[in-house]
Amino acid sequence: MVKTINDVIDFATNQAAEEIDVVPQQRVVTSVASDVNTKITMKTHNHYTDPTEQFFAGIWQSSVGAKTVSYTEEEVCVILEGRVRLTDLNGNAKEFGAGSTFALPAGFKGTWETLEPVKKVYVIWQAK
Repeated sequence: MVKTINDVIDFATNQAAEEIDVVPQQRVVTSVASDVNTKITMKTHNHYTDPTEQFFAGIWQSSVGAKTVSYTEEEVCVILEGRVRLTDLNGNAKEFGAGSTFALPAGFKGTWETLEPVKKVYVIWQAK
């Protein structure tokens, strides 16, 4: 099926529903978080899901805090605002800030720490 310009999704004008979630307390890394009762709030605007429901793209935001992650999906991130630190299970870490683009492979396990409130574009592919 041929798509037209009307099928192109402009994130700036598309009205994607806002989903608000709080990271479950058992995933919050309290040894990293400054407060044991830290609540990490995330907002997602999923602008696109393909017909197979394996490919997604949108805007994601998070408040400061650290959480455990275990990726089953492939994800490309473009950090628009803020700063994050990813740490693998071996303790190796990298930080990414506004302007950074990186890919997280399926199978990555470790910690995602939002050091400054973050806003990112995400593109995800999830194998079935």
